[in-house]
Amino acid sequence: MLYPTPVCLLFGDRVEHSISPLIHNTAFKCLGLSFSYVAYPIQAEDVGKAITKIDGKSILGANVTIPHKMAVIPYLDSLSAEAKAVGAVNTIHVQDGKKVGHNTDIEGFLAPLDQTTFLDKNIVVLGAGGAARAVMVAVHTKLRPKSLTLVSRRVEKARAACDTLGFGEAADYSDIQQLVSSADLIVNATPLGMPPLQDEMPFPLNIQFQSHQTVYDLVYKPKKTRLLLLAEQQGASTIGGLPMLIAQAAAAFKIWTGKTMPVGDVEAALNNVIL
Repeated sequence: MLYPTPVCLLFGDRVEHSISPLIHNTAFKCLGLSFSYVAYPIQAEDVGKAITKIDGKSILGANVTIPHKMAVIPYLDSLSAEAKAVGAVNTIHVQDGKKVGHNTDIEGFLAPLDQTTFLDKNIVVLGAGGAARAVMVAVHTKLRPKSLTLVSRRVEKARAACDTLGFGEAADYSDIQQLVSSADLIVNATPLGMPPLQDEMPFPLNIQFQSHQTVYDLVYKPKKTRLLLLAEQQGASTIGGLPMLIAQAAAAFKIWTGKTMPVGDVEAALNNVIL
């Protein structure tokens, strides 16, 4: 890992389609910071080795994405309160020589939501990985839901996540239509719908949404996933994943640099990239 300037890295299994380098490099350039951000694919067996390279000098820190958000934890010195609550890390920062794990997905998820609209509502989350856990924590702590259900194709993973978090009800994917029919907010926290899985749907093709519902897809590329297009056709409100991506990136940027990300410049840079 040799780079010409101090660098921040993105660790993940499939990072070739990520726009995080564009987001952060645009922000660095706008603020005159001589840093760079590079997507760095790693496999599960290389997680520990990759973490040891973060020295706070030549490698300032890292973002972590699918599927390593939980796997990095044993290699860190401490966790922020948010990362502890979620049990997953998406940002690593060196503080006083120690590697600290943070989770900015909570802040990112909440950014595009009118929180008062979704207080005391029925909420269904699809997925059981680090992103889904961050959504669960955000919903539980900020939205105080009437009901909060985590759905996974492997129900044992949903049960394990709810047990670890200490809240939420796990449900089997076979019950998805019934669960969705009674939900006010439905969240896709799986990678289904993003490249190279852009043609896949996280829900059955015959799923039925309603006009009073909001469907929130954490996938940001494309802006309108198959799920969001279907939900719009059926009259539901929709939220794409790009606002969350930018908000969680801005929070990570602040952790690394102490500076506020120039979000307007970042959004302008993304206009011709995300369709």
